[in-house]
Amino acid sequence: MNDRGYILVGHDGAQALAGLDDALAGDGYKVRSVGDGTTLVSYIASQSPDLVVIDESIREMAPIEIVRHVRHRVGSRDVPLILTSSQAQGDDAAAAIRAGATDYVRKPFEIGEMTARIAAHVTRGRLIREARREADTSGIVLEIVRDVTASLSSEEIFDMLVRRVSRLFQIRRCSMIMIQEGGERGTVVAAHDDPSISALSIDLTRYPEIRQAVETGAPVLVKNLRGSALFEQIRPLWETENIDVDIQSIVAIPFTFDKGQHGVFFLRSSPDEPALDEESVRLTSAIAQGAVRALNRAAMFESVLSHQEQLEILAKTDELTGCLSRRYLMERLENELERAARYERLLGVVMFDIDDFKRLNDTHGHTTGDAALRSIGEVLRRSLRTADFVGRYGGDEFLLVLPETSAHGTHQLAERIRNGVSRREFDLRGGTLRLTVSGGVAGFPDSDVMALEDLIDRADVALYRAKAAGRNKVFIYSPDMMGNDSGKLERKAGTSQ
Repeated sequence: MNDRGYILVGHDGAQALAGLDDALAGDGYKVRSVGDGTTLVSYIASQSPDLVVIDESIREMAPIEIVRHVRHRVGSRDVPLILTSSQAQGDDAAAAIRAGATDYVRKPFEIGEMTARIAAHVTRGRLIREARREADTSGIVLEIVRDVTASLSSEEIFDMLVRRVSRLFQIRRCSMIMIQEGGERGTVVAAHDDPSISALSIDLTRYPEIRQAVETGAPVLVKNLRGSALFEQIRPLWETENIDVDIQSIVAIPFTFDKGQHGVFFLRSSPDEPALDEESVRLTSAIAQGAVRALNRAAMFESVLSHQEQLEILAKTDELTGCLSRRYLMERLENELERAARYERLLGVVMFDIDDFKRLNDTHGHTTGDAALRSIGEVLRRSLRTADFVGRYGGDEFLLVLPETSAHGTHQLAERIRNGVSRREFDLRGGTLRLTVSGGVAGFPDSDVMALEDLIDRADVALYRAKAAGRNKVFIYSPDMMGNDSGKLERKAGTSQ
């Protein structure tokens, strides 16, 4: 895309903004004209323009309606929007600015002045987005350190680190290596690219970057593996064993905790991933410092929480099920959705509820119903990865949130949970009962998901269809399900579903 920027211009007819498209193209911008508001809103969401000009002549949607729509949509709230109109500046201009417009220009205007305004807003918009990205990155680092520090075991800490750091740098390969006595071998205790790895022993003579980090006690950065002298002695072995090394850059951060246990935080990027650099070293080192504090704490004793911390945990937890409370669940889901939109990442959700829960309560009593909710809550919590979370959405409904997971991957996990529940006998109040659950899956990105409520509604609609199809099923949302969702209201009211 052109370095000057990409500009969308919404107008109906070549004379509406005569000469503007040509002037912008002549200044080096990539320009695309759109005649109707629906298409314009769609392009703003999917193409990330540097600026949008919206003329009063645009069809289907009023300019202020477009502004409000964009400003309320996840991921497009910082795009500069300029409205143009032949109406005198006054109430219309004030209303436009209040709605979220960046500027209001009255027609006819001088092309030179208009292009100067556009250039200024493009520059300012880029600075705002860059500042927000830097703030987001710093915030993510602090969030990772905070979450790691709250973890109570080294296993949890290692698993969380490789997942969160992989997400931060958008790379697949992130591992934690514990160095064995003598420094000749290491043990992979967590690997994001293969979560099944547990206590894998590796020969460090094949990893000169790890050995150098351990021996010097300093971070190692390899910007270009193929051109690095560090790997001269190991390259013949790669050729002999016909190993295709698809690594572009490497970061190895050494750390020490608990009276002499040594480890290395090991990041590698492929050619199709963002390259690791000095900023990656800085951020990873900051995260590693927080991890060392957490590891020391985990190694010394079981954490004794202060009274205030206990109250905070209780406020975030549903007392009956042990899952997240609805309020905290929605806060975390909104943060994950914002992050997924900003960094173009995947996000999956599943809405589960217990089949025939009302009948269970009526037949066996509410005490047994509470025991069923506790049991299902425990099953769900034990089924998730460290990066995932689950909360009690309301009544017998649970909402699972899976960052970095496609709708297909979310459906696979939901099916495993559903199948596991259906095969199990639950010990409830001294007797055993069979329970089943139904689930609805929705995913992001989705062109129609503009806010948190849209994502939840789609999971809810898919859940209703699973219930209507006979229960004990999991359905993925599809647009054709929106044709008739009246049954969803009945299920919400607690009737026969």
